[in-house]
Amino acid sequence: MDKNSLFSCMVDIYDYSLSSFPPCGKKESTKERKKELEKDAGMSMSAQFRAIQPSPSILSFVEDNFVGRRRLIELKRAGYNTDLSAPLDNIPFSTSSERERIEENIFRNKLTFFAAAKVSSSFPPPGLPEIAFAGRSNVGKSSLLNSLTRQWGVARTSDKPGLTQTINFFELGNICLVDLPGYGFAYAKEEVKDSWEELVKEYVSMRVNLKRVCLLIDTKWGMKPRDLELIDLMERYQTKYQIVMTKTDLVFPIDVARRTMQIEESLKANKSLVQPVMMASSKSGAGIRSLRTVLSKIARFAKL
Repeated sequence: MDKNSLFSCMVDIYDYSLSSFPPCGKKESTKERKKELEKDAGMSMSAQFRAIQPSPSILSFVEDNFVGRRRLIELKRAGYNTDLSAPLDNIPFSTSSERERIEENIFRNKLTFFAAAKVSSSFPPPGLPEIAFAGRSNVGKSSLLNSLTRQWGVARTSDKPGLTQTINFFELGNICLVDLPGYGFAYAKEEVKDSWEELVKEYVSMRVNLKRVCLLIDTKWGMKPRDLELIDLMERYQTKYQIVMTKTDLVFPIDVARRTMQIEESLKANKSLVQPVMMASSKSGAGIRSLRTVLSKIARFAKL
C-alpha cells in the first residue's frame, strides 16, 4: 500500500459518524457478504447441534443396540454374524449360520399386498387395525416395511425418490401395514405433488381404523417444514404418531443420539406423540427388533 492509500484509510478517532470510515482496500460485494453470513449461520447451527446433551436413556439405547455408523469388527466382537445382510437384526452369539426366527409372532406372517389407492374413494373398507408409515420421499418407508417383515421386495423400493405414488395396503396377520406416498419430492409436477400430499393428509386425519402413524425422519437431516405440517395435522385430529429415525447407519452414534434428543425436546409438549423416538437402520438392522416389539403391542391390544 502506497503512502496516499495509507492516509486514505486513517480515521479521526474522535469522529463517530459513518462517513469517517471510508472503504479501505477492495469493497466486499453484497453477494459475498451474504455467503459469509450464511456460512456463519451454518456454523452457529452446527455448534448448537454439537452442544446437545442426549439423555442417559438415549445414549444407552444407542450403545446397547449398536445404532449409528459402526465398524464390522465391533459387530463381530459383539457376536453378530456380519455375513448376513442387516446383521443386527439377529440374536448375538447365535450358533446357527442362518438368521434366527423373528421373536414377535405377528411379524412372522406373510406380508400380502391387497389394495392401492390414488384417491380416498379407493380406500378399502375399514377392517384390520392399521399402522401407517409416512415421511419425505426417499426416507426409507418401503425399506423399513420390508425389514420389519424380512420379506424384501414386497414393498417396492428404489433409489429414485417418488416411486410410491399411491397409498399401498398390506395385510400382515391380524394387522394392516400401510405405505404412504412420500412428500416433498422436488421433481414431480406441482399438481401431482399436491394430490399426493392431500391424499396423505386425508388418510391420516380421517381413517377410523388407523392406530398409529410411524413418521420416518432421516437422521442426518432431521425434521423439515413438511414433516412439521403433517405433525400439526395429526395433533389437530388427535392421530397417534411415533417418530422413527431412519438411515442411522450413515451417522456417527453420538449424532444419532443428539438428533433424537433434539426431536424429543422439540415435540415434548405434543399430546398425540407416542414416546420414545425410535432409531432404526434397514441396512444394518439396528433398532429393528425394538421397533417390532413396539408395533406388535399395537396389534396385540388394538380394539376396533
